[in-house]
Amino acid sequence: MATDTDYNGSPFAAILRGEEEGTIIARDDHQRFAIIASMEPEAAVHWLAIPFESGFSTSEMKESQGDRFMSLLDYALAETRARVDEYPVLENGFTIKFHCGAYETIPHAKFHILSIE
Repeated sequence: MATDTDYNGSPFAAILRGEEEGTIIARDDHQRFAIIASMEPEAAVHWLAIPFESGFSTSEMKESQGDRFMSLLDYALAETRARVDEYPVLENGFTIKFHCGAYETIPHAKFHILSIE
C-alpha cells in the first residue's frame, strides 16, 4: 500500500496533509479514507470520498484493489448517511458516481457524492 510520501502530486492529498485549503468532512486514519468537499461543486453537497494514497485512477483501484474499492464505497455511503442531520439537503437523497477514462484528470481514486435537489 502507498504511504503518505507516495501522493505528492495530488491536490486531495495536499488537503489531507493541511498544505492546501479545503474542507475535510470526515477522516478515518485507520482505514486511510477521507471525505472532502469538492473545490468545484455541482450540487449543494458535492463531496469526494478518497483513499489517502493516490497515483492511480478509480478504475485502476477497482482492478488492482477490488476489496479496498468496495470498502471506500461502503465508507462513502455510511459517512454520508451519518451526516443527514447536519446537511438536511441529503434527506432528499444523494448520488454516488465515479469517472473512468480520460475525464478522470487527477490520478487519485475518488467517488463523487452529490445531493439530489
